[in-house]
Amino acid sequence: MPVSSVICWQGARNYQVMIRTARGFEYDWWPWRQGILFFLFIVAASVCYSQEPLDLSIKSVRTDSLLQTPVIDGIPDQDIWANLPLATGFIQYQPYNAERPSYETEIRFGYNETGLYVAAYMHDTHPDSILTELGKRDQADELNTDYLSVDILPYNDGLTMFEFKITPTGLQSDSKYSAAGKESSWDAVWYSAATITDSGWMAEVFIPYSALRFPKTDIQTWGINLWRRLARRNEMSTWSWVPNDSQEIFRYYGTLIGMEGIKPPLRLSLTPYVGGYLEKRPGEAAWDPFIRGGMDLKYGISQAFTLDMELVPDFGQVQSDDIILNLTPFEIRYDEQRQFFTEGTEMFDKCDIFYSRRVGALPRGYEDAYDSLRAHEKIIKNPDLTQVINATKVSGRNRHGLGIGVFNGMTTHTWAKAQDTLTGSTRRIATQPFTNYNVLVFDQNLKNQSYVTLINTNYWTPNWDYIANVTGTETKLLNKANSFAFKGLINVSQIYENMGAADLGYTSLLNIYKPGGTWRYSLSTEIIDDNYDPNDMGYLDRNNEVRNNGSLSYNINQPVWRILQSRTAFEAKHYAQYKPFEMMFIDLELNNSNTFRNFWRFYTEIAFRPTGTYDFYEPRQDGWYLYLPPSWDGELGVSSDSRKRFAAEGEFGFYYHPENQRGLYWFSFEPRYRFSDRLTLAFASEYDIRSKDYGWVDTQYDLMQNPTIYFGQRDVLSINNVLEMRYIFTTDLSLNLRARHYWSRVDYLDFYTLQENGDLIPSAYNENHNIDFNAMNIDLQFLWFFAPGSQMSLVWKNNILTEGDSPSDNYFQALDRTLDAPQTNSLSLRILYYLDYAYIKKAFKKK
Repeated sequence: MPVSSVICWQGARNYQVMIRTARGFEYDWWPWRQGILFFLFIVAASVCYSQEPLDLSIKSVRTDSLLQTPVIDGIPDQDIWANLPLATGFIQYQPYNAERPSYETEIRFGYNETGLYVAAYMHDTHPDSILTELGKRDQADELNTDYLSVDILPYNDGLTMFEFKITPTGLQSDSKYSAAGKESSWDAVWYSAATITDSGWMAEVFIPYSALRFPKTDIQTWGINLWRRLARRNEMSTWSWVPNDSQEIFRYYGTLIGMEGIKPPLRLSLTPYVGGYLEKRPGEAAWDPFIRGGMDLKYGISQAFTLDMELVPDFGQVQSDDIILNLTPFEIRYDEQRQFFTEGTEMFDKCDIFYSRRVGALPRGYEDAYDSLRAHEKIIKNPDLTQVINATKVSGRNRHGLGIGVFNGMTTHTWAKAQDTLTGSTRRIATQPFTNYNVLVFDQNLKNQSYVTLINTNYWTPNWDYIANVTGTETKLLNKANSFAFKGLINVSQIYENMGAADLGYTSLLNIYKPGGTWRYSLSTEIIDDNYDPNDMGYLDRNNEVRNNGSLSYNINQPVWRILQSRTAFEAKHYAQYKPFEMMFIDLELNNSNTFRNFWRFYTEIAFRPTGTYDFYEPRQDGWYLYLPPSWDGELGVSSDSRKRFAAEGEFGFYYHPENQRGLYWFSFEPRYRFSDRLTLAFASEYDIRSKDYGWVDTQYDLMQNPTIYFGQRDVLSINNVLEMRYIFTTDLSLNLRARHYWSRVDYLDFYTLQENGDLIPSAYNENHNIDFNAMNIDLQFLWFFAPGSQMSLVWKNNILTEGDSPSDNYFQALDRTLDAPQTNSLSLRILYYLDYAYIKKAFKKK
């Protein structure tokens, strides 16, 4: 056991903690009694802290009682809206929380059998100064523009919120919030218009009930809040006051009342699509044309539950992955880009056991196809993705706050093709047979924005007699004063193969924290046993760990001197192996972030690992570890005022071992220039330099299967450049370019043999493990939203991936080599059209 802890009693005055390492007693820990008493004081003080929400409500009036139904043209008709109740008296959220905003805002609500109407007037004495940068749908938060956000919690539960934003140019953005966080990819079909006047700007919004989920009750009471952004002053204000020192902001929302007897029409929509492709792969002389077609179906089983089905999905136009060189023993996790798997999936994210990219991923037998080649054979086709033939979701929440979610996905048989080089005959090799993916979730909302969840994932490949099952439960509990929170989680994994006994594993998490206030704390402990494996449908980079974390932070949320907001935090981490229980590292960190009155932001961090690091993963052999001496790491970041035409972000970081002068340094710079409200150009450059880095290169076994593990000392240089350009013709029409080139060079200096005590000794091993790795991807997209929920997209994608053992001399030589390498090109045109049953029925009635 490389490290253990010994607690010694020293009379009646102090505790003393000694950290024992394989090199003897080295570290004398701090006096525990004073530390514990101070921490208990902070906890006790925080429990007394609370800020009670205001009790605001606004009434929505049935539009049947008005002279006529509002027309969504961005110019609220005074004859229709004037007599409706008015929501006003907004209060600043930032930068000066609880103060009056610069200008007044007035909002009115109406409703009928089909949806909710909103009329808004944003007063502004300088309408010529209203900021109106254009962008794609869902980019309002990234743009230099004003906006109004209508936030709706149909269950008034403080957990599930639908957000609808509109800018003065009429650009729409929408998102969905849940206990799992923000879901920016959620897109609803709703209607809006905006107009700038000589005294501000106006907006009208119509949100069909089909865009929401709400309880089946005669009288609806929805949580509501309205956010106004005044971009030129970086000012946010809200109708119902929200303190800026609380993480649980939904508890401060008001209520929308007056909606009674709603009988919404049948919620049924179809979105058929057709796509035409031209593709050319390396080694192929001609372009390969093909056509794909399919459909997305949404059916409202009730007011609260919806069926969403993707028939023969097409993901050929999703943004290319940012592939990097992986020198670690862990799988790289890439973000999900497919809209069906990012939209309406918040319940499936509970317990962190569903990684949707497993559906339609690399076939499990992809590499086996090469190992199964016979004499004189070569692989001429080996698909790197399984084909998804169906994906279905059913989700919703009843009036008692019980959410139910069901997901099912299916992939068809995947085959590689081998060819005999002598006879020309071919044969198929199965790389993955039909596979079924299931997720079932029950999620119960509780008082005080709390919840409890039960979830199960099931992966089944019948032809291979393989089943992977993971069951988890998660809860989050907050007290009424919002001054204390508890989060707990338990997951159990079960793997059945060839009718054998289940391979069982588990993980657990306990976390207490204070979600708001000046002083905040968090304590957590997480156990991941050595058999826990959710990776058939989830993602876990490593198991067999015990992770203990503690943090204490001091937060300034009201302006002081030149500072608008500030956070200073001390964090401590203790990581160990679960089995056998052996320490991995202790990490002590101090960090600070500040936002100044000129809206520049600074971040600093310094951390120390006093016991060094016992790396049990890099040797890639059970029972072995690499010892790394004590180290320091730090980071410095700065970003300028994003309102300016030119803005930039920069970051510098390091990781350094003084004992052997080994270091890692990184630098990033991200300038952005806004030529006009329509044209923006951004560039991001990252440099990562690892000097005298140690990494595994090979393991060899003798006749008794005893391993000899070889490490190499290497210099690693990685450069990642990304260029992005967008030109917005209108809020519905845009041209978007994203081009990326990544280069990584690995030069091995010396080789070593790993010893059982974690040390390295020089070795005669001398094979060439140098690497020159390049990845380039270009995505050019022309996008047109020609009708609500309907779009046409023309996309060109170019991908290049190369790897060799002769590193380029410099970045520009690497770029030249990349451009000369074989390329994959794809040109596609895709059209999808949104068909809503209610509007089709209404149109036919008019005829």
